[in-house]
Amino acid sequence: MEFENVIFANFPALDEIDQGVAQKNFEAFFSKVSFLERPTLHVSYKGYARGGLRKQHEIHTKLTTSRDAVFASEVGWQLLEVLQNSLKKLEKEVQKKHSKN
Repeated sequence: MEFENVIFANFPALDEIDQGVAQKNFEAFFSKVSFLERPTLHVSYKGYARGGLRKQHEIHTKLTTSRDAVFASEVGWQLLEVLQNSLKKLEKEVQKKHSKN
């Protein structure tokens, strides 16, 4: 999976439909933080399968700019939901940090 300004670490392969949903999430995220100078998003993934059929997903996101970095993470059972929630948390952190300045 490749998106501009996004670096993935250990992220699982997505099918075509899920990749489209992820693309829209990234586009929406970057449109909301477009005021930042040269943002780069780092997305790292960890999956847990504890003997059952379901797998729990943990996503850590880090947004770096030329001046600072902001972090967020999320854990859950639905991969795209976890990704979306992590991006929402990251967006809130960016807004909170830049509303003070």
